[in-house]
Amino acid sequence: MFGISFLYPLFLIGALAVAIPIALHLFRRRTEKVVEFPAVRLLHKAPVQQQRRRRLRELILLALRVTALALLALAFARPYFSGRVSALPLPTTVVALDTSLSLSAPGQFALAQQAARKVVDTTPATHNIALVTFADTATLMVAPTTDRGGVRAAIDKAAPGSGGTRFRTALARAADATSAGGGRIVVVTDLQQAGWEASDEGAVPDGISVEVVEVAPPSGNLAVTAAHRDGQAIVAALHNFGQRPARVPVRLRVDGRVIATQQAEVAPQADAEVRITAAMPPRGGASIEIDDADGYKGDNARYLVLDPPGAIPITVVTSEAPSSSNAGLYIERALSVAGDGRAFTVSVLDGHAFSALTPQQFGPPGALIVLGTNTLDRDGRDRIASYLRDGGRVLLTLGPDIDVETLAGVVGGHPGVDPKVLDTAGKSVTLVAVDGRHPIFRPFLSPTGALGDVHVDQYRRLNDQDGRTVLARFSGAGSALTEQPVGKGRLLVFASDLDNKWNRFPLNPAFVPFAIETARYLTQGRERPQAFTLPDVPVGVATEPGIYSTGAAGTAGSGGRLVAVNPDVKESNPARTSVEEFTGSIARLNQVAAGRVAAEARAQEEQQRLWQIGLAVMFLALAGEGLIGRKAL
Repeated sequence: MFGISFLYPLFLIGALAVAIPIALHLFRRRTEKVVEFPAVRLLHKAPVQQQRRRRLRELILLALRVTALALLALAFARPYFSGRVSALPLPTTVVALDTSLSLSAPGQFALAQQAARKVVDTTPATHNIALVTFADTATLMVAPTTDRGGVRAAIDKAAPGSGGTRFRTALARAADATSAGGGRIVVVTDLQQAGWEASDEGAVPDGISVEVVEVAPPSGNLAVTAAHRDGQAIVAALHNFGQRPARVPVRLRVDGRVIATQQAEVAPQADAEVRITAAMPPRGGASIEIDDADGYKGDNARYLVLDPPGAIPITVVTSEAPSSSNAGLYIERALSVAGDGRAFTVSVLDGHAFSALTPQQFGPPGALIVLGTNTLDRDGRDRIASYLRDGGRVLLTLGPDIDVETLAGVVGGHPGVDPKVLDTAGKSVTLVAVDGRHPIFRPFLSPTGALGDVHVDQYRRLNDQDGRTVLARFSGAGSALTEQPVGKGRLLVFASDLDNKWNRFPLNPAFVPFAIETARYLTQGRERPQAFTLPDVPVGVATEPGIYSTGAAGTAGSGGRLVAVNPDVKESNPARTSVEEFTGSIARLNQVAAGRVAAEARAQEEQQRLWQIGLAVMFLALAGEGLIGRKAL
């Protein structure tokens, strides 16, 4: 039944304060004084207050004061009407059904479904039933219900996928499905050992029992664990997890068509490498496939992309339009030869064009190279500063096209640059690497790649700053190339220019390796991967093995960059743990039920807010007390 409850019942002790006005009322009761009148005629003119009316007024004042104090204590105690029924809620049995790749062997998942249906049939009638399926993630397929038929139907519809096993995730989701009445979790699984090796989190509250129904793993499993392209050949790795040698045909399928087949022999508990040579297109998707009659079906194919690695976009910002000058020309041509022309995609834009880019057009790129800022407007400067602050990488040159006055807005802080242009006055000033082991200067360790032939005519002085590291110097002068963190990003500053104006560096043979290695250093970690392992896939790509386009959530050919999605090779290992080890690995939570009840109580109290009504009535009582008390004076 519905009843009154309190969120903070200790505040009810404050209701004892009602004794104060009661005590004052009892101790301050007045009695009428006896007045002796010298003349009877005066008696008719004396005002006589009715005793009964005065006592009634005092009782009303007392009641109002007591009510105000009691309501104040009740308001602090936060009352609410509890919606709980007196009968305890039904306990819940949650069936956690493993649908990972390791249940995909022939006939294996049918046994798991049979075991899950048996759990439903043997669950006491006093229990609700819920169904959770799990692999990389856990999903509540059927909420707690008394409809056994609905749970059986959901079990029949379940199917194994290609995801890995995550026991902690499954147990945490199953625990959430249990009611306040407690219950049990029954895990139907093959007890794969890899299920506990994942870095997921999850625990089961005390009072909820966990039972395990084991489904036997296959006697062995043969899996394709790796594949990559090597010219006109595909090199694949096979692993035999069984105790008997395996001989299987290995098929190479390109864009849906088998173009080559080769036999492979794999020893027990061993790896084997297969090299298949065939006439393959320069681009597209491919897969290496095998037939495994006894093992898991989800790892019988490995997918790979034949396309060359995706080029990393780099944006070069200049002051003048590329069509009207040589601004950015030397950097663009130097980067165009990296990786046989496939390493970078270079876009050269003047300040006006860069500032007008939409967020979608901007990218953002793998790196920015800023050669000029004179034509950047406020939006363009803010874009570069935000890009740096959010983790971007920028190479800033300090040539004649740099507006030093607005440079703070470009880099998002004080640049530490002397605006005065220094002239070497005919002296031989060259570049000297501070640390030849730095990635940018590795090509110059040999004499043929030395920087000593790079002569500089003009440059700007870079002041020392906290966090600024000097990578190269001008011989006999100041810093030439520095690096420093800006927000989450990195900023490289070259104290001269790279447009053949203040030096002849762009015409020197050292310029091309310098530009390429600087770009590689800036874009390190920004490469676009072509292969992904479940469950980590790009946005819009299905969480199933195959070849996909990042342009749409469809298969290859729908436009966009091709990517290959494969299952985790850990899931191919049928090694199992024991029931005792499984239950011993479960993390337990204390007093979760009490916390859940407290949260429900706070939610009910927040919805009702009876304390506000109590305070309103209290103010009315105080107002009435003041009004009646004033009349009594």
